[in-house]
Amino acid sequence: MTGTSQGQTVTVLHLIAPTHFGGAERVVLNLAESIDSARFKVVVGSFVNARFPENEFLARAREKGIPNTVFWLRRTLDLDNIPRVVRFIRAKGAAIVHTHGYRSDIVGLIAARLSARPVVATIHGFVPIDSRLRLYEQCDRFALRFFDRVLPVSDQIGQTLGRSGVRRDRMTTIRNAIASAGESRGKDPVGLLSFIKNDGDFLIGIVGRLSPEKNIPGFLEIARELSGKYDHLRFVVVGDGPDRECLEGLTMRLGLDGKVKFTGFVEDMEEVYSSLDMLVIASSTEGIPLTVLEAMKQGVPVVSTRVGGIPEVIDHGVDGLMVEPGDTGGLCRAVETLILDRNRYMAISRNAQKKVLRDFDRSSWIRRIERCYLSVLNQREGTSHG
Repeated sequence: MTGTSQGQTVTVLHLIAPTHFGGAERVVLNLAESIDSARFKVVVGSFVNARFPENEFLARAREKGIPNTVFWLRRTLDLDNIPRVVRFIRAKGAAIVHTHGYRSDIVGLIAARLSARPVVATIHGFVPIDSRLRLYEQCDRFALRFFDRVLPVSDQIGQTLGRSGVRRDRMTTIRNAIASAGESRGKDPVGLLSFIKNDGDFLIGIVGRLSPEKNIPGFLEIARELSGKYDHLRFVVVGDGPDRECLEGLTMRLGLDGKVKFTGFVEDMEEVYSSLDMLVIASSTEGIPLTVLEAMKQGVPVVSTRVGGIPEVIDHGVDGLMVEPGDTGGLCRAVETLILDRNRYMAISRNAQKKVLRDFDRSSWIRRIERCYLSVLNQREGTSHG
């Protein structure tokens, strides 16, 4: 049984390869927690490097009681996992396979087809930082042509997929969203970052994985430029990743020791946003990062590069500021504008908070995903009866 009969709970298998705890990983956990448990049951399959058996995603899933099975990776794209996933689908009676990321897309597609199950993919973005990853992502875009439904998190990603041959009638843009319950905490002067921020300080942060596409060096250049002009500015880099040691060395060489702090991985991000006065995104590529939505929810103005789906969230000059990617000078000037113009800063803060609470609520996001599941099941049943 696959759980598709009237009145039965539909089991959905989510496949993901969690190398760090980022946006895609958080989306999977949010979905598992928010979905209508009377109609759907979520189980998770995680592709994990056998040399690094523990990571934050696995710990979070255990903590939340989300059923999670590990499929060990002996190589980057381990096709030996295909028969294991097929057996798992059949053992759990999964009616739908939902994938996240190129590893999961390719293995999940083949396993779903061998199991005669519909397959759905959420596309969180593409990060072609080297030739090997570009090759894998080209394979992924080809594989996505054969999915029953593809869910890009932004129209920009959808357009890219369309140019790669993914049928537009199989794509539905479902933008990321956040929980609105509890509204905003407001600014918390004794929050998590109080060890960095003293009374009268203005704290500017960047949040994300410390890897090349996030352009942390650009943020450090902004810190170098502005800290020399305004004594009350402090800067924080929130997150961890492969470039951390190199970035901390760059911070020292730029003479920013004491002005810029690195926090490493932080579990309670709401406390971070309650302490920040501004969020900077200097990335060269993005989907719709949850960091933008979470900052805006707390009324933290966002100054960002115009990449990925961010222009679908921020109305430039109304609820945030944007500059072209790679324009570090323009990003610096935009940050300085809000430091100097308190009225504009407060207007953007209010508008950002209103927009997120109105347009990016998690309850409507999860309902759209549930309708997608029912649609692919109905389509599959109609095909089999035809």
